[in-house]
Formats: sequence, structure tokens, C-alpha cells
Amino acid sequence: MIIEMLLAALIGGAIGIAELVARHRDKPLAALLSSGGLLFVFVNVSASVLALIAITAAGWRFGLPATMPGSALTVVRVMVAGLGSAIVLRTSVSPAQSTASGTGPIIVLNGILRIADGELERKRGLSRLSRDDLAGLSFERDHAALAELCCHLMREFDLAEAQRLGALAAELTDRDDLTDADKLDCWGLELTRLVGERALRQAARRLRDRPRAQPRPAAAEPERPVPAPEPEQEREPAMEPVGAGQIRPPSKPPAKHAPAKPSRFASSAGGRTERKSFGDV
Repeated sequence: MIIEMLLAALIGGAIGIAELVARHRDKPLAALLSSGGLLFVFVNVSASVLALIAITAAGWRFGLPATMPGSALTVVRVMVAGLGSAIVLRTSVSPAQSTASGTGPIIVLNGILRIADGELERKRGLSRLSRDDLAGLSFERDHAALAELCCHLMREFDLAEAQRLGALAAELTDRDDLTDADKLDCWGLELTRLVGERALRQAARRLRDRPRAQPRPAAAEPERPVPAPEPEQEREPAMEPVGAGQIRPPSKPPAKHAPAKPSRFASSAGGRTERKSFGDV
């Protein structure tokens, strides 16, 4: 029975540890060793052991036949105790069509997680503010490159985290009441929460050691097409003076002879005009 209890405790503790590590990715060891983290793991382990004791005392076989070997029954009981206790602890009951948070065993776990989060946040804040890992950088110039380096360090990047980073970058850019150093500190604290202090420190060092990009040469302006000369407008001839107080209107250029309108009567071969049709009149 001791071995079964140890196995059940191992399953419950592994579930609690995995949840803590996923919640505090930048400092998983500190989260586990904190008082809130240890209490969280202990609650999961205790629930698994108590569930195994209750299942064994009740003699539940979970529908297995009597011919089933005892070792197989023990494995099933250990698995049900470890996984079932985790499911029961995270059960939440809320009224239908209600926006209020539900009640149930999950309230206990949420309270313990808040204790662990508060304790770890205080430690993390003191550690981050004790040194300036982003010295020599500028938010306006380096925040995009710093975020790209930190995000590519992670194998998989959550879409929600990317959207939150984008919203924070836009908000900090529009803030006029903060200096560039203040914006850089806020940006660094947010990146530290994602990748950790050591990864952010290495990324900042990489950016500081990288030579600044040379200014790009100005591109040659394309040759503009020469506009075609505008057609000269005809100038009106000036008035010609004739005598004192008399002005003769300008002489008009000779009118071009319009082409003669063809007659409705075509000359015949005999010299007489011949009417072609009635519709031509």
C-alpha cells in the first residue's frame, strides 16, 4: 500500500508542479520553493493520497472482472486517484447564465495560487530593479529588435502574449508623460516575465555589441520627363493706327476657301445637268 500511495502522490505532485511552472515560466524553481508553491504542491499530493485510500477502502473495481490480476487493479486505482483528485480539486460550479465566478474546490487552489503569485512577484520585482540589464539601449530605437530576439528564443509563442506585447508597445509609444528610460524599464519588465532575466540580459548584450547600422545612401531621383512644349496660341493682331485719334481695325487674314459643296445635280456626259433622285433635292 505504501508504494501505491507514493505513486499516487507522484502523479498529484507532478500535476501541481506542471501548473506552477507553466504559470511562472521565468522563475520556475523560485515558484516551486516559495511557501505558496510548496503549499500548492502539498495540497495536490494530499488529495491524491486521500483519494487512493478512499478508493481502496471502498473496494471499487471500476467494472474490472474478478479474473483481472491484482497488479492491474492497483495500477487503475492509482491512476484514477491521481488524475481524479486533480479533476475534483479544479471543479467549479456556477449558476447557469451567470457571469459570477463559480464556487467549489477550485476556490482553495485559487487562493493558494494568489499567495504564491504575490510572494513571487515581490521577489521578482526586487531582483529586476536591483540591476539595470538594459543600460545603453533606447526604447524608441531598440524595443522592436529586443522583442523579436526574446520571442524567437521561445519555441512556441502564444498568440495572446504577442497581442499583449503589441498593445503594450503601442500604449508606451503614445505616452508623453514617460521618458524613454521609463518606457524601456516597463518594456523590459514585461519581456522578463516571458523569457526570464538571463535571456533578456543576453539579448540586451547582443544588441549593445552589435554595430549600429550605417545610414542608407539616398536613392537617386528618377529623371523627370521633359514636358512637351505647349502649342502656341494664336495672337490677336494689334489695332493699326490710321491717324490722329483714329484706329483702323486689324486686317483679317484671308479666309481659307472652304471646299465647294457638291451640287445636288451631277453633270451628265452630254453637258446637261441631270437630277439623280428626288431625295437629293
